[in-house]
Amino acid sequence: MKTQGRSIWINLALGVVSALAIGENRLRAEVHRSPIALSISVDGKRLLTANETAGTVSLVDVGSARVLDEIATGERPDAVAISADGRRGVVAHWYGYDLAVLEIRDDKLRVVGRLDVGPEPRGVVLSRDGKTAFVTIGVADEVVRVDVDKLAVTGRLAVGKEPRGIALSPDESLLVVGNARSQNVSVIDAAGFTIRKTVPIEGDNLRQVAVAPDGRFAFLANMKDRGFATTKNNIDLGWVLGQRLTRIDLKEAEPYATISLDPQGAAASDAHGVAVSSDGKLLAVSLGGTHEVMIFRTDLRRLPWRINSSRDLIPGELLTGDGRFRRVPLGGRPTELTFGPDGKTLYVANFLADAVQVVDAESGRLVETIPLGAPQTLSMARQGEILFHDATRSFNQWYSCNTCHSEGHTNGLHYDTLNDGWQDLRSVHERSRKKAPTLRGVAKTGPWTWHGWQTDLAQACIESFTKSMQGPMPTDDEARAVVAYMETLEYPRNPYRPADGSKTPEVERGEAVFKSAKAACNTCHGGPELTDGKIHSVGLDERGDVYEGYNPPSLRGVYDKYPYLHDARSPTLRDALSGPHSSEITAGGALTEQELSDLIAYLKTL
Repeated sequence: MKTQGRSIWINLALGVVSALAIGENRLRAEVHRSPIALSISVDGKRLLTANETAGTVSLVDVGSARVLDEIATGERPDAVAISADGRRGVVAHWYGYDLAVLEIRDDKLRVVGRLDVGPEPRGVVLSRDGKTAFVTIGVADEVVRVDVDKLAVTGRLAVGKEPRGIALSPDESLLVVGNARSQNVSVIDAAGFTIRKTVPIEGDNLRQVAVAPDGRFAFLANMKDRGFATTKNNIDLGWVLGQRLTRIDLKEAEPYATISLDPQGAAASDAHGVAVSSDGKLLAVSLGGTHEVMIFRTDLRRLPWRINSSRDLIPGELLTGDGRFRRVPLGGRPTELTFGPDGKTLYVANFLADAVQVVDAESGRLVETIPLGAPQTLSMARQGEILFHDATRSFNQWYSCNTCHSEGHTNGLHYDTLNDGWQDLRSVHERSRKKAPTLRGVAKTGPWTWHGWQTDLAQACIESFTKSMQGPMPTDDEARAVVAYMETLEYPRNPYRPADGSKTPEVERGEAVFKSAKAACNTCHGGPELTDGKIHSVGLDERGDVYEGYNPPSLRGVYDKYPYLHDARSPTLRDALSGPHSSEITAGGALTEQELSDLIAYLKTL
């Protein structure tokens, strides 16, 4: 299966090239589309795709398997939805912070409105009549309700941390939201726009959400962090992390239920998309790291759901070949999924293949690939992006770089990756967990690792592939390619910093505290990247540390780097500054409550 999947992936990565005739908005074929999301019309004739790298939306004719139109819509489109009549679409822009409204007429797309909705919108659904949109706002931790006709925000509702996937029940009474960094799901009364319940699921990296046609259950695919050290034995037993299909009961008080997705020796990785067929007989999960979809049949025999917990490995009964479970290799990086109205045709947005793929879910076959447009030659950065998302480069394909450094950022978790020397000293029960840092701007902030012992970024990549991932040694060219990809990772604009550069009195006071002799934050966090690249002992050393001191992380974008400190012990900036790290900023005397509040306000603008 690994060989077949990789062969498909190579053919797709190198072969999907299309010069799209799109009128005045014609785009160069040299631009990767990178579809991250898709939405299908009720009649199954038209698809919209959100093309993240190109900043475009494509309109696809399903019957002829061709792109009818493509237009530029904004910066990093990340979610898209189409109305029931197929005449209107909406697209949310991750880095653009807005929602664009699309008119679909005569097989052409046109942006007819735009509305700022908040920092880093990540998911969107549209009511059947196309008049109301609901958008998840990742940095603000809220769901926004939008009157699409009036281009007006009509409500904001606080949910969990980093809401991503969102789904509307078939009767439009409930919204279901997956909160990626708070390990829970918000179930919302759509009419009243109030939280009906919050369901903790002990799951991480939550992405797409789907609701069954009868409205009883919601489904999402996610990771489960187990927390053990990254030894080969722990990895292969599912004790480091694994992938889960999770079910939420929307009607009853039943806790969440899961099916583990990892066969030992050939694990799943980077669960992203989930879809349920219109008759409820088929469930599909996309796995970007292992370049495949998994398909479950619910009408043959009851699936082995486990209530309020999860197994380490996939239930053995699903591996007997009775038809309830199959794996379909696709190559690339499958992300969002949707079923067509026939209940058996599955459409897959494949980010790294620059394509929409069509799968016959009944037979488990890839039947068609619809290219959206891509360069003829892969750049070094794109080759590195492929490697970054490739879990087959880890031991028995359990995880990729992207698993922990989600989309080049952080998933907020901490791991024992064996890169700090502790494994030579500790007992079998001791663990030294380090937070997965963001990789945004990482090429500018050497040295690397929390202890700063790595002075060569390519060598640090090699260390991660061979030690953290327990995989084969990459070539020098592969390591350089991953570095080239990381050099493309930049921060989104800071929502706490006005476009005109103005500062509130609170922020000005906080800046003065930051630079004062009393706090002296700029002693370690100075320069253009807000780190001095030196090693400091800051009162956080642990028994068993092999390396002395810590490498101060950049404070750029610190508002979205929670939890804080090397071991993720501080959930908020206030905790970090008033708790274990406080001794380093109070050498000139304890900060007053006002000084602390002002300092936090300033830090958020960095």
